[in-house]
Amino acid sequence: MLEDYLQIVDFVYDVGIGKFTVCLYDREKYVAVKQGKITFPVKPGDILNSGTAAYKCMEQRKKFVAKVGAEVFGFPYYSAAYPIIENDEVIGGFVVTQSLELYEASEKLKDTSLHLVSSLEQISAAINNIANSAQQLANGSQSLAKSSEDVNEKAVEMEEVVTYIDSVASDTKLLGLNASIEAARAGELGLGFGVVAHEIRSMAVSSASSAKDIRKIIGGIRNVINQMAGNLNEFSSNTQEVSAAIEEIGASIESLTDLGKQLEEMSKNL
Repeated sequence: MLEDYLQIVDFVYDVGIGKFTVCLYDREKYVAVKQGKITFPVKPGDILNSGTAAYKCMEQRKKFVAKVGAEVFGFPYYSAAYPIIENDEVIGGFVVTQSLELYEASEKLKDTSLHLVSSLEQISAAINNIANSAQQLANGSQSLAKSSEDVNEKAVEMEEVVTYIDSVASDTKLLGLNASIEAARAGELGLGFGVVAHEIRSMAVSSASSAKDIRKIIGGIRNVINQMAGNLNEFSSNTQEVSAAIEEIGASIESLTDLGKQLEEMSKNL
C-alpha cells in the first residue's frame, strides 16, 4: 500500500527545490529515499533508527518536528516526520530532513541580510541628510560670498566719496590761503576776515586728515572683505566637492542595499 505514496515523495522533493532529503518508510525500514543537498546515510531497505523523527512520529501517531543530535547520523539535522495512518493503523510515514548546519546557516544568512538591508537603509537616509546639509552650506556660502561682493562695491563707493571730500578739503585749504592773503592786504579792515580764513584753512586741514584716516579704514575693510570672499569661495568649492562625494557614497550605499535585498531573496531559496 505504501507504493501508492511514492509519487508524493517526488512531489515533496520538487516543492523543496531539492534542498531536503525526503523519505518514505514503513514500520521497519525505508522504502524510498530522495537525497537533498546534504546526503543522509540512508537508502531503501535500511532499518529505521529508534532515535529518528520518523520512528518517533509512528510511536506518537502524530507529526513530529525536531532538531536531532549528531548521535543518530553523525551530524545534527532538522527533521519533520508525518505518519501514514490507514484504518486507524500506522503503516509508515514521510520524513523530510535537512542538515541543521545548513538550516541554521540559511536562517543566519536570512537574518544577516535583513539586518544588512536595514542598516544600509539607515545609512542611506543619514547620507541623504548629510548631502542636504552640505548643499545648504554650499548655498549659504555662495550667498555670503555674494554679500561680501556687495559690501566691497559699497566700499568702492565710499572711497569715491572720500576722494571727493579730500578734493573739497584741498580746494577749501587753497581758498582759505587766498582769503588770508587778501585779509592781510586789507590791513585792520581785514582782521576779522583773516580769523575766518584761518579757521577755514584749519577745517580744510582737519577734513583732509580725516579723509586720509577714513581711506585707511576703508582700505582695511576691503582687505578683510576680499580675504573673506576668497575663503568663502574656497569653502563653497570644498563644500561642493564634499556634496559630490556624498552623492557618490549614497549611490554606492544604494547599490549595496540592492545587493543586500538580492542576498535576502537568495537566502530564501537556500
